[in-house]
Amino acid sequence: MKIPAKTIIWLTLGAAVVLSLIWQFVPLRDASARLNAIPMSGLGYQGRELPLAEVETSIYSPARVVKRLYQVGRQQVIMVAIDGSRNRHAIHDPTYCFRGAGWTMGTARDIRVLGGYARVLSLTKAGRSVEAMYWLSDGRTRHASALQYWWQTTWRRITLGHSGEEPILFVLQPVNRESLDWEMLLRQFPGLLES
Repeated sequence: MKIPAKTIIWLTLGAAVVLSLIWQFVPLRDASARLNAIPMSGLGYQGRELPLAEVETSIYSPARVVKRLYQVGRQQVIMVAIDGSRNRHAIHDPTYCFRGAGWTMGTARDIRVLGGYARVLSLTKAGRSVEAMYWLSDGRTRHASALQYWWQTTWRRITLGHSGEEPILFVLQPVNRESLDWEMLLRQFPGLLES
């Protein structure tokens, strides 16, 4: 028995409506517990909360964002960690934000971290050169791929959260220097890679 194409289209449309209603009314667990678990201080590092700028608040809302200044050994770094559970558009490839702020992309290199890799970007603007590092983490794996993030979050929504935790975007930038010893910073501050 052959099912008419029109019936298949209506069944598919009906399934899509049912799934969208389920996704609308079944909230997924966010990453708040993992954001709260990022340590403020420990052996060799000390942090303090930083307020979000007005433009950051408007971009990220209603996503949950943690912004801190850390002193790690002799290095100072600003960390921004974003949970996009309530606003998936808050998390995107950080290179878009850097370009939007007037930075020109230079080289990009990946460094190995617990459970995957992080990406270090070289940026220039008005004759000034700096580096920034970022990665996405679901608590087990770490990567710097916007496409992989999209797949993770899409599959997570389809499975109603049973496929894993919501990925958090971590962005690190030096405060008063052009670059940092990223590997040493992560060795001295292992708590960054535990969330």
